Amino acid sequence: MDYLIFSFIGKTGKIIYTYGENKKGMLTYESLLAGFRRGMRNGNWKRLSVFERALLLASLSYAKIRGRIVSRHLYMRLAEILEKLKETPAMRVFRRGLEKACELLMYGERRGLFSWAPSLKEWLKDPNYIFWLGTACHVS
Repeated sequence: MDYLIFSFIGKTGKIIYTYGENKKGMLTYESLLAGFRRGMRNGNWKRLSVFERALLLASLSYAKIRGRIVSRHLYMRLAEILEKLKETPAMRVFRRGLEKACELLMYGERRGLFSWAPSLKEWLKDPNYIFWLGTACHVS
């Protein structure tokens, strides 16, 4: 039996659908199709490599016949592809900012930067500053 993963955002109670999987770690045809459709709608399908597109389409065809994907290795590859398909621009900016913040944190620890600028360490943990870093990295 499949179950859906729901997320609630703020007080609005807006529900975001993420791909469903069953408890044994198998991807069903419905969950693959939902991820495929979402990627086509939001334009992330174009961001996939040719190999990833082919793997997803082949898996969709196979799952349509068999009902689900059981292979653990294939499940892991498809989960990565589905994550790419459901990614939003804000998620990409935040991920870039988080990478930059980790880089600055390691650099600051090595160079002793936080001894004379301790507030910078707190800034690197603030989500708003991390998002700003992601936008600043995107521009440059």
